[in-house]
Amino acid sequence: MAHRRKDALEIVREIRATPQQVFRALTDPEELMKWWGANGMLTRAHVNLRPGGEYRFEFVGPEGTAAWVKGQYQVVEPPRRIVKTWFNSKFPDLRNTVEFRLEPFAGGTRLTLVHSGLSDRPEAFADYEKGWPDVLRYLGEVES
Repeated sequence: MAHRRKDALEIVREIRATPQQVFRALTDPEELMKWWGANGMLTRAHVNLRPGGEYRFEFVGPEGTAAWVKGQYQVVEPPRRIVKTWFNSKFPDLRNTVEFRLEPFAGGTRLTLVHSGLSDRPEAFADYEKGWPDVLRYLGEVES
């Protein structure tokens, strides 16, 4: 379920995989290529997984247009937490942050995504509110 906060979107999902598997799916370029987006949408994933390390994901959008997401890792705490800055080609001037929190539960992992820094851009908030549920659904469907 998605929740709006003052400047953030929060989504909680339960995934039938261990926190270690989910963490790897979120941070390993080969794993990211398996699940992020539909039908080969993600064409390149670069990850330097350390605080201050950069990442860049390149996509082909539904209309065949090139797109990207990039930023720096702020917090890397395997297998529990990732915080990173988030810039994308659709809103390149919007500085925002994405946090993934992973908690074990009896059936797998409870993933909490918090995408913050969106209060000044309602169109970006609406776009992420629509897009993140699909991204997390793809993650939940992948076999590690």
